[in-house]
Amino acid sequence: MPDLFDRTWIKSLELANRTVRSATWSGVGDERGYVTDLAVSFYSELGRGGIGLIVTGYQFVMTNGQQLVYMVGNYEDAQVEGLRRLAAAVHEQGGKIVPQIVHCGTRANPTFFREGDELWGPSAIPDPATGSTPHEVSREEITRLVEAYAAAARRSQEAGFDGVQLHGAHAYGINQFISGAWNQRGDAYGGSVKKRYRVLGEVLEAVRGAVGEDFPVLIKLSALDFLDGGLIPEEAAQIARWLEEDGIDAIEVSAGSATSRGDTSPSRKRIAKEEDEAYLVDLAAIVKRALKTPVITVGGIRSPKKINSLLADGKADYAALSRPFIREPHLVNRWKTGDTARATCISCNGCFETGLQGLGISCKVERELRAKNEDKD
Repeated sequence: MPDLFDRTWIKSLELANRTVRSATWSGVGDERGYVTDLAVSFYSELGRGGIGLIVTGYQFVMTNGQQLVYMVGNYEDAQVEGLRRLAAAVHEQGGKIVPQIVHCGTRANPTFFREGDELWGPSAIPDPATGSTPHEVSREEITRLVEAYAAAARRSQEAGFDGVQLHGAHAYGINQFISGAWNQRGDAYGGSVKKRYRVLGEVLEAVRGAVGEDFPVLIKLSALDFLDGGLIPEEAAQIARWLEEDGIDAIEVSAGSATSRGDTSPSRKRIAKEEDEAYLVDLAAIVKRALKTPVITVGGIRSPKKINSLLADGKADYAALSRPFIREPHLVNRWKTGDTARATCISCNGCFETGLQGLGISCKVERELRAKNEDKD
């Protein structure tokens, strides 16, 4: 029976256990998207924590693909030096790390664009989050986008990362192309699920060509958009099958976005008890039934008991967490010692406030506790 602390492999990548730090914007880049000393120390601390695989916060592959301030970029070769420092910092602590690469599509923020940049999307329809109408990308621009992903993957390999993850979830660029909620094109890149998959298939092919057959290539894939006309699980399972045929090495299954209906965002609050955990695992199970490729589940996971339960049920092969590692970067090491109490994260989402200030994300509860102790002193 699979166990949380099994030693496993994703292609050539050997992992010490079945935990994954899911990609999360961390606010540790500089104004141009270059790696900072803060980024190196931030990921070094995660590397000390015993996590099986660390996925970085999303790195933008083109200058018109950035969404948030202090977001790390992977859009030009001069960034390799900093990215190498980041990967090395994790390796020095015994950890494994892959960058997540992204073009945010219509969710990109023009505030950060360079001269000549345009807001890109699969179709010229207003984005429900921003209200902005993007330029519908041409075939030539799709080729540039595909090449940008391949170049970012090559840089990642050159920088010494252990693989690379494509961001195909949460209403960003790839997700927009494969989802009928955003992709309303009438050409070979829109319409049927197969046609909407075409850009992703070209990205994967180009990335594989850039890094070779042995370098692990993963994807974070939305299985449900929670939007009218958006992806549904049956479509996601078919996309996952095509990804497997095209050589993907692992699929992290997520869902939703900032504009999802109701309380269906990827980072939900009120994960108070075990029954609240793993709120996306049934979507992961649908994808896993369609594949032999390893599947990672994410969404409110807080305890080793829950992880071992979903592993035993065959719903996923790995469990990804993020917010718990913000409060407890050494959570997995704690579990290894036999202290298997649930993560202390209360899922308040206050961790992102300091990231917007250029200080890196940090646990709001811990910040408030420190402030109270300082007042007492």
